[in-house]
Parts: sequence; structure tokens; C-alpha cells
Amino acid sequence: MRTEPPTIEAAGYAAVAVPLPLPEPLTYRVPRPWRTLARIGVRVRVPVGRRRLVGWIVDLPSAPPAGLDGELRSIESVIDFEPLLPDDLMRLADFTASYYAAPIGEVLKTLLPGVLPAWGDRRVELTNRGALADCRDPADRTLQQFLLERGRVALTEVWDEVGDATLLDRIDRWRERGHLRVHEPGGRSARYRQAVELPPGERQSQLDACGRSPAGRAVVEYLGALGRPATVREVRDEVGCSAAVVRRLVTLGVLRSFTQIEAIDLARHRLQEDAVTAPFALRPDQAAATRELVEEVRSGCFRPCFLGGMTGSGKTEVYLRGAAAALEEERSVVILVPEIALVPALARALQERFRDRVAMLHSNLGSAERRQEWERIRDGEAQVVIGPRSAVFAPARNLGLIVVDEEQDGAYKQDTRPRYSGRDLALVRAQTSAATALLVSATPSLETRLNVERGRYRELLLTARVGVGALPEAILVDLREEPGDRPRRPGDVAFSRLLVQEMENSLQHGEQVILLRNRRGYSPQLLCRACGENMACEDCGLPKSYHRREGRLICHYCGGHAPVPRVCPECGEDALQPIGAGTERVEEEVRKRFPEAAVDVLDRDTTRRVGGAAAVLERFRSGRTDILIGTQMISKGHHFPNVALAAVLTADSYLGFPDFRAAERSYALLTQLAGRAGRGERAGRFVIQTYHPDHYAIQAVLNNDDEAFASHEMRFRRTFHYPPFTRMVQLVVRDRNRDRGRSRIEELAAAARRHELSAQVRFSGPAPAPLERLKGQWRFQFLMRSANGADVRNLARAVAPAPAADLTVDVDPQDLM
Repeated sequence: MRTEPPTIEAAGYAAVAVPLPLPEPLTYRVPRPWRTLARIGVRVRVPVGRRRLVGWIVDLPSAPPAGLDGELRSIESVIDFEPLLPDDLMRLADFTASYYAAPIGEVLKTLLPGVLPAWGDRRVELTNRGALADCRDPADRTLQQFLLERGRVALTEVWDEVGDATLLDRIDRWRERGHLRVHEPGGRSARYRQAVELPPGERQSQLDACGRSPAGRAVVEYLGALGRPATVREVRDEVGCSAAVVRRLVTLGVLRSFTQIEAIDLARHRLQEDAVTAPFALRPDQAAATRELVEEVRSGCFRPCFLGGMTGSGKTEVYLRGAAAALEEERSVVILVPEIALVPALARALQERFRDRVAMLHSNLGSAERRQEWERIRDGEAQVVIGPRSAVFAPARNLGLIVVDEEQDGAYKQDTRPRYSGRDLALVRAQTSAATALLVSATPSLETRLNVERGRYRELLLTARVGVGALPEAILVDLREEPGDRPRRPGDVAFSRLLVQEMENSLQHGEQVILLRNRRGYSPQLLCRACGENMACEDCGLPKSYHRREGRLICHYCGGHAPVPRVCPECGEDALQPIGAGTERVEEEVRKRFPEAAVDVLDRDTTRRVGGAAAVLERFRSGRTDILIGTQMISKGHHFPNVALAAVLTADSYLGFPDFRAAERSYALLTQLAGRAGRGERAGRFVIQTYHPDHYAIQAVLNNDDEAFASHEMRFRRTFHYPPFTRMVQLVVRDRNRDRGRSRIEELAAAARRHELSAQVRFSGPAPAPLERLKGQWRFQFLMRSANGADVRNLARAVAPAPAADLTVDVDPQDLM
């Protein structure tokens, strides 16, 4: 529903952010016809060089930049008649651009769905009724005459010619009376439907205004009981009246009419099961945590909280009750999850409780679906939003609670510009909205542990577990000592005897099994045994992964692909052999060993198919799948009571990475995976197969000793001045010429070391990045660390003041590869 814009003084100049890597917004003149519409947050069309781009007004300066008044170009048109984003999101965009050294135009583009037609681009035309109408008001006659002469025309043109303060209200009024048609850009008008609502006022006076019409009184009673707007079709179907009754009530002022987008069914993105979870009583620890969270939500103040507890302790139930408390206060809720694969099950749980007030935002939605959900949120129709990191920018009204589930997950960090952290921006947004921020994890990040220790976050802890109440039994398999009945060949899948026995035992008892293999495809590479050719990517220099099902070799870094050759392209020998094992190869091995079992795979290839992840998870949840194989996305957030066995085929995936977070990621991954087992009435088992059984992260998982791991890792970070005891900025130079790239990073490093801020900053490098060549470019990195985050960020701005195509400035990086 369109809201009335505030009255402001007309602006003569506007700072416009365009979606280009520019260090500052561009300043334009605002032509007189557009000055009353030029407000912060609206989109405008502006000339940039020889192009015409859509940008956002981010400021309305009273004067032009010094010396540039005569050179300023003018805004061509204002294409939104009201700001698209609320004030808190505009402030969040400004913070994101400043903190993460990103152009404000690129940040604002990230905040909006991919396709969002401008209100001013909608085209209007008179109907026959409108053309023949007797217009006594001079402004109405002017509008009628203009449309008779021009036919179908964009609203921006109408405003340019006959616009005044009453134009938008007249357009709405004429449409309600059937005098005007409004067409969506691209022929999408069929997706819009007329809706009505009861305006504020006493119910009895609204009923009296209906006169003697029983149908009219029934409509008022229905909308009053419904408590929300409804489409005209919905009112007709439920009340059993004609559309003329509704139109008459609108004319009388009893109802307000507006355009509402037609709902698109999103069932394919969710688990299909309709069974409702039975209510249950909270355990004492859950009840205490819920009381504290509700207290914070109802306070109406910003306070960051951390909700911890072992895997399977019922943390989701606590924050869902916190969400219910926010809705009772007529405030919105945003719930962030690290993976799209976690959205379906949680969306189902949310809809059980909050019905049609739930919206989803994620990249697997189609463009029309994303636009629908975004507009439902912005219009206040949906007050509960769920999605991955980008949902932190959801245009939720009056935000009361923002939840970051699995807050430790590195997936919350965006790997393209703007390189923001969804977790950290959730805290910033909660602060700007006077809302409660709740970070949730069984294996909190070291940053969160330190903030809890220092009293910056209120800690809410759960101490018990669902199901049998105990964590699964951890079983270690040292792969170095694993006997074999035949020589092990390169690429054999590691299935120890103990693991096979445990799987057989689980399947015999009708229990389900989860297997983790953190590589997708059939094998990480296809090697020629004759000459050693490894099918490396031409642009990255790394072996392409072999995807047997697709019959392709795919580079997981740049996306380049090629068909699988029949013989070696170098020596012509028929000696190609898969080396290593991905999820496809594990699936093949499992089907051979357990031919009667139903097997499924969940990995990134699955999630790319629309509804794919939801379908896989639904089959497993309903018991139609016995064994689920997957990458790390199966290790977190899922609740499957019939899973008795979880196993990691090789627990060393992250330990060998040249990254200071390698041990932390390994510990979190294994602990989360262990938590998938034993959530029902039978005790669970967790098998760890590893070549490094003595590593402190693996030992901490085996012994369920979170304190020992945190203590060891904190000592390491403090000793070597790594986060969370310092803040870090990573500079990465990319260049197709290796020598030129090395020279560029050396120049930046030298400038940083010479700068006056360098005294309090530690430097590492410059050096080649661990993955030195990607997408045809050589990569060199330089790390800067300081206990003072402002110092290291200001130093980065000083040595790299403007965005550059060959330079990445990553503030608080999560991946140093």
C-alpha cells in the first residue's frame, strides 16, 4: 500500500550512488519538476558518461561541490515516488560501505531484489469510462486531457507534464473507480490484484456507514475478524458478495483500496510435509533461557545475546518463542541461517506457528518469487523473514529480533564485493533498530566466545539434550592402522571395517545414517597413470574435479568445464584414473556395499536445482532414505530423530589448510556432525576416521571437551596476534602478468609500512596467495593486523583509497586462501 510522502523542502541538488566501483556518489542538479519527489532512498535515472544508469539518492546537499556548479549534469527522472528502503536500512548501507571499503552504489544494489520495476515506469491509460467521465475539477480535466492526447504513457511522463502534490492520490482514485488502467513494466500487470482493508476507526461507525446492506456489513465484519487486508476475490469468496458491494464500500470510505501483488506459491522450496509439531513443555533450562530472551525482546532496547548449548539441546525452540514475543509487540523478526539448504525445514516450522506472516529470501528463488517476498516484507504483510546472509538486508518494518543461527559459520561472509559479514551486520542492524540480536551456536566462534567472556553479550545457556539426553558415543578410527584385504589404490574410498559394521548394525535396526565427505563430484581430479597429466584448469592451474554423473570435468574455482576425454589428451593412452573421492564416488561405494539401502546425496550440486535440497531433506526426514551422504551442509541445523549413526570419512579436510582458522573449522564441523546422531530414543554413535588422531581439535571432539579446545586455540591466537585479539585486513592483488602483480602488491606493502599508522599494525607478506593462480590471474596477498580495528581499516583506506578492479580489500576476512 502506498504511504503518503512527507512534506519537505524542494531539493536543488542530489548526491546519487550508481552501481559502479566509484569512491563517492555523483552530484547532479535536480530539475524543478522533480524537486518535490527527490528524497533520500528513491531511485533516479542519471547520465554517467555516455550511459544512462539507475542510481539512488543518498544525500540532498544544499550546495554543489566547490567549483563544479557549472559542470553538473541533471537528473533525467525520478522513478520512485517514495523511498524504497526504510531509514535503518539506509543507515546500514552507509555503514557497510564505510566499514567494508565498498562503493555505496554496489552496497545499495545488494540490498534490493534483482528485478524491482520502478513505480514511475508503470504505464497508465484511460478506460472508456475515464475518457467519457465528466471532470469538473480543473486538475482532473488536465489529467484526462493529457491522457486522451498521449494514450498509454509512463507515470514519470505524467508527472513531468501535469504533476502536482495531488497527482498520486488522483491516480489511485481513478484506478479504484475504473477510470484508469495501470500496466506493470514487461507485461506483469496480471500478477497484481486489488485488495481492501478497514481503515482505523470504530467498528460500529463503519457498520453504520454500510446502511441497510447486509452484504456490506458482512464484509466489514469479515475484515475486522481477519485483522489484515484481503484481496477483493478473497472477500467475495468468503462473504459471498459481488465486487460491486466492495466498490461501493470503497466509494463510501468504509474501506481503503490498494494494489497488492498476487501471491506465488513457494511450496517447491519447502518441505512438503503438512503434519504439525505437537506442543511440548520446555525443560527448565529452556524455560529459563526463553524468559531471559523474551525479557530482552520486550525491553525495546538493543542488547546482543548469545544462546549456546550442545547440539540437539533445543536452541531453535527458544528463539522461536522469542520470535513469538516480538510479534506480540508488533515487531518484525529476521532469522539468518548459513546455508540455503537449512531454509526449508525451518521455514516449515515457522509456518506452523506464524502461518502466512513468514517470508523467505534467498538466491534459489526465481526473480518473480524474490520480488514478491521482498514486497511482502516491505509492505508489512510478512513479519518473519528467513534466509541466508543477504536476508540481513530484508526491509522488515519495526525490527524487534534478529537471529543468527550457527553464527560461527564462515558462509556468513560474502566472498564478492561488498565483502560483508552477515553475522556482524546483524548486530549493527539490531543496534540501529533498537532490537535484540541473538547469536546461536553449539560451537561459537572465538570472536563470540571472547565477547561473552568480556561481558559484551548476555549469555543464555542450555545444559541438556533432546531424545536420550546424551551426546553420541565418539569412536575413533586411525586410518594409518586400518588393515586391508587388498592393496589400497589411489582414490579408494575410506570405509573402515568398524564403520561398515556400524552401518550394518544401524540399518538392521531400521535406523538412518549420515556420512560426511566434504568434496562434491566423483573425484577431485582425473589423472593419467602413463604420463601424469592431471587435467588442470587452463585459468586456475588446479586440477578440474571429475563429475561422472554429468560427464564433465569442472573447475570448482572458476566454473570452467570440459567433457571427460576417453583417452589422455597429452599421451593418448587409455590410462585415466579418478584420484580421491567426492560425494558421487562415496555414493557409488555405498550402493555397492548396501544394495538394499535407499541412498541420497546433499551437496551444492543438489541445491542448484530448484527445490532440490528440500526434496532430498524431505525424503530423509520421512524415512524414505536410509543413508544420506553430503558435504558440510548436512552437519548443521537439521533435526532427524531416527539418525543413530553419523560418520566423517576423512576428518582431516580443513586441518592441512594454510589458514589460522583451520583447527576451529575442523572442530566446529566435527562437533556439529556428531550432533546429528542420537536425537531420538536410541543412543547415537559418531565415527571419526582420520590420519591425525592426536590433533587437539579431534581429541576435543572425541572427549566432548569444548573448554580444552577453546583454551588451546585462544592461546594460539593470542600468541601469534590473530583474531579475535586483533582485527585484520587482507589486500589481494590480481593480475594476468605475474611480475606486474607482484610489483603492485610490493608497492602497496611499502606504502603501508611507511604510513604514520603503521606503528600499531603488524604486517605479513607480501607473498603469493595459497591459491596463487585463479581465473587466469596471479594472486598476491598482504595481511595487516592491529588490536585497534579503526587503525587497520584507516591504513587500508590510506593505501587503497579508491576501488580498483585488480585489488581486493577484505576487512575481517574469513578465508585466506
